[in-house]
Amino acid sequence: MDFSVEGGVTQDQGSAITIRKGTLADLDRLVAIENAAFEGDRLTRRSLRAHLAKPTITLLVAEASMSGFAQVVGYALIAFRKDSKKARLYSIASDPEHRLGAARGLGRLLLSACEVEAARRGAESLVLEVRADNARAIALYDERGYVKFATIPDYYEDGAAALRYEKPLSA
Repeated sequence: MDFSVEGGVTQDQGSAITIRKGTLADLDRLVAIENAAFEGDRLTRRSLRAHLAKPTITLLVAEASMSGFAQVVGYALIAFRKDSKKARLYSIASDPEHRLGAARGLGRLLLSACEVEAARRGAESLVLEVRADNARAIALYDERGYVKFATIPDYYEDGAAALRYEKPLSA
């Protein structure tokens, strides 16, 4: 995937998806995506609003150009800690209604944009947790070069385990 970055906007060449930093104007769509994508462990409207304002968080949104207008169809949230060379992919989600057509491959596109943003902010690696039963996400992380380094039992509110992954980033 080739990206061009202009003024904080990343666009996938050859598709109608644009990745940009989220704003408060995106909040309603972010909440709708969160509720559609996850059955539990959801981020609340309040926490999504707070994340949009935190300097230690980057919230990227994927916008699809459809029928002459743009609509947010996914997001990714990356957390940064002061004096840490590791960034954390805190959440990544796409609207299940838009996983086909122009938005196909949205997770891959968002993950790539996260890697670019984390490296841009000085992170040397990106770490994440994923549900042990989320085969689709695990396949994506494996494909993108992430390495599993831990299993955390009883991580999610329903008792599901999480797998921890990490990927070194290029400077």
